[in-house]
Amino acid sequence: MQPTIICLVPAAGMIYLNGRFAGEATPQRPLFAPVCPSGALYVEYRPLEGDFDGLARRLVLSGGAPLAQSLADAGGLHCVAWPGGALELALAPDRHTVEHFLLEGLPCALTRGQETALSLNGVPVSLPEGAGLPTLLRLDGAAALLGDTVGGGRYLAALSADLSRQTGLLTADAIEPTDRGLFSAFAALGDTVGHARLEQWLVDGDGLDCVSCESAWAGGGPRWPDTAEGAMIAAVEAALAGLPGEAEGYLSPALAEKRPLANIAEACDLCVPMKYPAPDPRPCVGLVKQLNPHLATVRPLYYRAEAVGGSQGRWTIGEINSDSSSKAR
Repeated sequence: MQPTIICLVPAAGMIYLNGRFAGEATPQRPLFAPVCPSGALYVEYRPLEGDFDGLARRLVLSGGAPLAQSLADAGGLHCVAWPGGALELALAPDRHTVEHFLLEGLPCALTRGQETALSLNGVPVSLPEGAGLPTLLRLDGAAALLGDTVGGGRYLAALSADLSRQTGLLTADAIEPTDRGLFSAFAALGDTVGHARLEQWLVDGDGLDCVSCESAWAGGGPRWPDTAEGAMIAAVEAALAGLPGEAEGYLSPALAEKRPLANIAEACDLCVPMKYPAPDPRPCVGLVKQLNPHLATVRPLYYRAEAVGGSQGRWTIGEINSDSSSKAR
């Protein structure tokens, strides 16, 4: 199999492969390049704009596929191996910035790079990527930092009352203090239909504790899929979320009896549209499996759908098959 790498970059830059200039890539125009199916591949990214660091990484291919161990410690590189030999390489070099400020008279430094961390009067506090400057909240027997994150969302870092140590960290789409150390959090699951959670968290001397959780809808109600592909993805997402009844609601009665998605969590962590052509022309979606923090693989899940309508959208899945050598009946 002849693999092709697709280099995705955060800013315009030059790409070198095995020491030779391969071309320029931009966020809007990734670099495509065929590579040898076996052996080491050295990838170098030299940014032409912004404050990104340069990045050079090595991955090893065998039979057109990357070896997981060669990427286990490849910081700044994230590879997705698609069916048919398409290898997406997301190059994400560090951006090192330090912001100094005072928080209730205490000296602070917010460092952004490979990790985001706050030094609060000399005490290290881990924060999520994209964290903005926080507000310090004094609670009964505890303290907390509440702030926004870039692109939307909030974070809550629980601290001991004397600010000597961090005791927990929470991120969600919305976090608001309520009463006596309680915080309400709203977290969208990011799936096709719009599932979400409403949670209540307590911050006390022991850290963060979830005291209640209930299901909700991110948009006030479900967004049932209106395409066959959307129905297949939504079915897998429901199964992954532990909602077998909802998952089977997308399937025909005959297929639902076979429970084809009962063990889908063993096969994938995520279901996505196919970004590149699959080996078989039948309709399919991609099952994404994370092998390590820097490598994920995608395999196709073939399906047959009919526009017969139901309570969860207009499409019903009549057959599911993960074997490209088996034709749908």
